[in-house]
Amino acid sequence: MRIEQTVEVDAPIDRVWALVNDVPRVAPCMPGAALTNVVDDKTYEGTVRVKLGPITMNYKGTVVLESVDEATHTVKLSASGKDVRGGGTARASVDTVLEAVSETHTKMAVATDLQLTGKVEPRPEPEPRPGLRASRRRQQQHRPPLPHPGPTSPCGPVRSRVRWSAAVSGPGGRP
Repeated sequence: MRIEQTVEVDAPIDRVWALVNDVPRVAPCMPGAALTNVVDDKTYEGTVRVKLGPITMNYKGTVVLESVDEATHTVKLSASGKDVRGGGTARASVDTVLEAVSETHTKMAVATDLQLTGKVEPRPEPEPRPGLRASRRRQQQHRPPLPHPGPTSPCGPVRSRVRWSAAVSGPGGRP
């Protein structure tokens, strides 16, 4: 699955770039994540708790900075982890690109390719029995249509922007 998000951060590109490359400072910006060990300047170990509907997974794994290009302000990292209860694995490739919007604002685009195995792995739905199909069709005919949600949740980018702005600014709004 591919997840893409773009946020605008209220900070100059050089400060955002410094944060993006400082994994111990950026890890707390991800909800449910905790850094547990710094192996070297490009390899980190940690945990992340992920809740998808009624399913909660706790992964323990490794993040590796694969490439860092200061000229283009791009970072590529890979992450892999295993559910601590043995229920599956996660692998991700994350590309981050920064772009100066102005002297005081930076656009950050993050694209993640994520593969999950185990209890959250997508599975095809079984074909319902013929009697159930007819029953469901009748129910749907008498049910009002659900309102269509917007293309994105209004809370996601706002929360991200606040977290990143706070992380870039540091305690008390200062770097």
